[in-house]
Amino acid sequence: MANKEQTMKSLLLDKYIYEALVSSTGESNLEKVIEDLLLEALESKVERYGREILKFEQKYGMSFNEFDKSWIAGQTEERHSYEVESDFIDWEMLEMEKKELIVTLATLKGKGRK
Repeated sequence: MANKEQTMKSLLLDKYIYEALVSSTGESNLEKVIEDLLLEALESKVERYGREILKFEQKYGMSFNEFDKSWIAGQTEERHSYEVESDFIDWEMLEMEKKELIVTLATLKGKGRK
């Protein structure tokens, strides 16, 4: 397998931010600290999006895929009401964002963390 090219970037941190990162994590390897914080933030977003998606699933009694099929078939009640259209857009966005975050997480976790 060929080596992937890595792009190294410098990051200038405020002294107080640096000290807070080191003291709060006990870790002086800031690359690892930042990676861990990023993973935690992404996982937290996935969980939050999952909770918000669950609210729509409970409200409409179906998954987004089922709701989308119902919408396309013209079987969604009050399809053109503000509330239902707004829910559709928000639900679709949450589903797309969650999928993108899961791919990003898998990529980061699979990159051979040290």
